[in-house]
Amino acid sequence: MNTPRRTLLALSSLLALSALAPLAQAQETVIRVSGIPDENPTELARKYKPLVDQLQKHLGVKVVYVPVIDYGAAVSALGAGKIDFAWLGGFTFVQAKVMSGARPVVMRDIDREFHSVFIASSTSGITKPEEMRGKSFAFGSKSSTSGHLFPRHFLETTWRIDPEKDFAGAPVYSGAHDATVKMVESGKVQAGAVNIEVWKRMEAKQQFDPAKVRAIWTTPAFVDYVWAARKDLPAETVKKFADAFLTLDMNDPAEKAVLELQGAKKFVPAKAEDFAIIEQVGRSTGLLK
Repeated sequence: MNTPRRTLLALSSLLALSALAPLAQAQETVIRVSGIPDENPTELARKYKPLVDQLQKHLGVKVVYVPVIDYGAAVSALGAGKIDFAWLGGFTFVQAKVMSGARPVVMRDIDREFHSVFIASSTSGITKPEEMRGKSFAFGSKSSTSGHLFPRHFLETTWRIDPEKDFAGAPVYSGAHDATVKMVESGKVQAGAVNIEVWKRMEAKQQFDPAKVRAIWTTPAFVDYVWAARKDLPAETVKKFADAFLTLDMNDPAEKAVLELQGAKKFVPAKAEDFAIIEQVGRSTGLLK
């Protein structure tokens, strides 16, 4: 084949690819979202369905919710590119940032000043945190910010209780906030620590017997949940995703429903420096290596 003919064929190939490019760009893309399983699957499905519908409407592409089995799986899936955005606790976000360069996108207004609640069974005799010494105790997931990291931090720094030495045996890890409440209610453990929003929702819906379990102490505020993006997503995609949350309006009935299910009045931008304290506490407690 002579050189002019090769040149013509090469040009033809380039023109063909050029013509196909707009078609490829016009094809529907899929945004895959997930979140830490901090509550039971039924409650998570109730929260995510309206949110996914709202995201599809705003982004104009298909949005798929990908469930994961535990907190670590959410972090791993984001790092491996199996999901694009994940709803993470503050600590799992820090883990994802350290492990794979995940980026914070948006957080709820309440997540800048979040709280945990220490709870106790009515038969335990516990009325204040210092009385938890020598009693059985449950955290949530090991990677939970409000169910483990900060409760452990406050136990050690405020109450001088070492969870590994000062309880009646090693602490139990329930895996989820609502599971911790039910463990304390049933008497499987005498005390525990839970996300304040889950506690308030369960209390409002009468999902536990107040004669059997009660709150004994609310922690100081700390930063918590955030929507995070995998490292290599295009900036334009991340911006559109952020705008879908930042433009949610309480005056729109459908959007109000989404906000209420997420436990927020609005979403606000999130920055990596917002979570510096979590990284510091994670390293001081030995939970972040």
